Amino acid sequence: MNSQPLLKLRNLNKTYPGVHALADFSLDLHKGEIHGLLGQNGAGKSTLVKMISGVEIPDSGEIIIDGVKASIHNPRDSQKAGIFTIFQELSLIPALSVAENIFLESLPRNKMGIISWKTMNKRAREIMSWLGFSLDVTVPISSLSMAQKQCVELGKALHHKAKIVLLDEPTAALPKPDVEKFFSVLKTLSAEQDITFIFISHRLDEMLQLCGKATVLRDGKKIDTYPLQGVDEKFLVKAMIGQDLQTSLMESTLEGKAVRLGKGGTDEVVLSAENIGNGANISNINFELHKGEILGITGLVGSGQNELALMLFDGKALKEGRVCIHNQEVKIKSPQDAVRYGLGLLPEERKLQGLVLPLSITHNMSLASLKAFSRASVMNRVKEAKVVGNMARQVKLKCSNNYLQPVAALSGGNQQKVVFAKWLVSNCNILIFAEPTRGVDVGAKEEIYQLIRQYAEAGNSVILITSEISEAIMCDEVLIMHQGVIKGKISHDDIESEDSILNLFQ
Repeated sequence: MNSQPLLKLRNLNKTYPGVHALADFSLDLHKGEIHGLLGQNGAGKSTLVKMISGVEIPDSGEIIIDGVKASIHNPRDSQKAGIFTIFQELSLIPALSVAENIFLESLPRNKMGIISWKTMNKRAREIMSWLGFSLDVTVPISSLSMAQKQCVELGKALHHKAKIVLLDEPTAALPKPDVEKFFSVLKTLSAEQDITFIFISHRLDEMLQLCGKATVLRDGKKIDTYPLQGVDEKFLVKAMIGQDLQTSLMESTLEGKAVRLGKGGTDEVVLSAENIGNGANISNINFELHKGEILGITGLVGSGQNELALMLFDGKALKEGRVCIHNQEVKIKSPQDAVRYGLGLLPEERKLQGLVLPLSITHNMSLASLKAFSRASVMNRVKEAKVVGNMARQVKLKCSNNYLQPVAALSGGNQQKVVFAKWLVSNCNILIFAEPTRGVDVGAKEEIYQLIRQYAEAGNSVILITSEISEAIMCDEVLIMHQGVIKGKISHDDIESEDSILNLFQ
């Protein structure tokens, strides 16, 4: 590894109203290094990435690349300096082809200035082949898997001769086999092209698998940079939160102990699905949910479990079978119907489907219960504020004292708590969680698990849909989905390890 740092960050600072988001942050990165960035939500990771990528401008400090101070005021400046960012929400254009996305800003032209599609497709094939993907570069991006899309983003970086690539939660939506292939590509680019990667993830096992070193941030400050050889997940958790996870669910999980969120349901069936399907890729789904039960539904990404959640809640996609609540068949044709029957949904895409980002914390929490706060179409804001304040404290929401701040300003974990609180305000007794801890840090994950446990202990029922096996095995019973059907089920008492569920995937 070159002894001279490729990237030097010196005393970077960024302050927002009332928040010192990043304080005197410094870091050196070398050519070919894969460096991890760790911290809880709100620790300053996103602020740092935005400054390096040109989305935000530091209040003070320097960014030095190859010994030269970089003047980065926007994303284009960042790319010109050799920095390429792959965000969790990809920047690809779905309707354009693989080749068009790779060469979008530099389409090859002949001497007459006409685009040479043949040359573009040939170069795109060479790039994707080098990355280990044999793709038809003429097909639209919308037809690709998430792993293939991620590698098209890497292809763009390779074409633009990127020196430094920032990866913000790149594996959040990838199944494990695709993660392995994606990591193989990153290691090849690091070793053979000397590309430096900054890898941000809440998945500690992936951090240990991929990175040589990791820097931990807490409350906007750099705690330290740690070599990861010989380090375990518990060490990283302690570095992130500043204390041990004593007697916690996360501690037991990391130690491989059998953890159970619920205590098992009663004999009373609160919801049943009989041969339900959407007339397309989901069919013959049968299950019962009992009072006080936490029912897990898992499977590889794309197996249909998240479509099942939406099918139960909005009813529009439900084309076959019937759903019964408290032994009475119900016709759910909209989310309003679901709420009336006591159902709530924490969707996989919380920013798009669970929240109205420009609205305040207060307005989001009361959104599903407007009738409870109004009389003759006039809102009782005093009552609303009192209920929201109590609920925010109950879910341990971390925000300013003013619950009128936009929910868009909150971290991912706190946004998830607002969605949860919205349904607690509505007094629903059945909650469907879709990927409840995706994209949240270890501390917020612990708090969300405790909230789910408390909700079930109060006699309510939970359907927990997750692609994380470690999360599924915490449930009272687990249904395994594959290609739109339920392939098997297993009770918590029969689960010996994650392999007990993985074997049912076969």
